[in-house]
Amino acid sequence: MEVSMTGIIPRHNAEILLVKRAKQGDKDAFCNLIRDYKSSMYGVAKTILKEEEDIKDALSSSILKAYECIGGLRKNEYFKTWLIKIVINQCYEICRKNRRVIFLNNDASINQEKYVDTYENLDLKRALDSLEDDLKIVVELYYYEDFLLKDIAKILEIPEGTLKSRLSRARKKLYSILKED
Repeated sequence: MEVSMTGIIPRHNAEILLVKRAKQGDKDAFCNLIRDYKSSMYGVAKTILKEEEDIKDALSSSILKAYECIGGLRKNEYFKTWLIKIVINQCYEICRKNRRVIFLNNDASINQEKYVDTYENLDLKRALDSLEDDLKIVVELYYYEDFLLKDIAKILEIPEGTLKSRLSRARKKLYSILKED
């Protein structure tokens, strides 16, 4: 909640006000929006990318792209959907680039700050990791990020029926994997 001259502004309205201010060039408003969604952005990126460096690259390029393009956002209430779409596109771009890279040294001993994933050792996390990417991203957006089906369909640019079948397939696979345990 945010406080205004007339009292308390509901969270959704406060977000729309921040988006409007960000579109007008208010850097602090943009930073507040990014701060609000950084864990969602990270979760989506981690679903697609495995390496922490790639995740950080995707997030930083997504933030830059969002900052540069926020003026083109047509509906302020869809800021989060728009932002997550940018993150997904940046992750897929990194995946495409990584396919062309040959790693000569696989030394990962550099001390790095890591995101602490509290679900890291659970059977569900293992089961999710075994899903194909197209199913994994659907589960992440629907169950972990609480997007509506219509919004996920927009983000992934697929028909809602295709989305529902992917979600159904993901549930069945998860059920069979977890049932074995």
